[in-house]
Amino acid sequence: MTINALDNGLLGLQRGFQTVTTASGNIARQTSGSGAHQTSGVGSDLVRELVSQRIGQRHTEASVQVGKVADETLGTLIDLFV
Repeated sequence: MTINALDNGLLGLQRGFQTVTTASGNIARQTSGSGAHQTSGVGSDLVRELVSQRIGQRHTEASVQVGKVADETLGTLIDLFV
């Protein structure tokens, strides 16, 4: 059970980083160059990407907590049986 929690924490970290990286790239594309001001709806897309970036950040933070709890639980189990 603890190993699954560690795996889930790691998977969550990877997904969170991927979300933040993707959103950051999209923000950079939207805000750089002269084409950024020519597209209608850029403001709403920018807001959507900023929200996505923040969701990725929170996902990553939650996954770190899952990993910490799994590590502490595994440590406790090892201490009990050793």
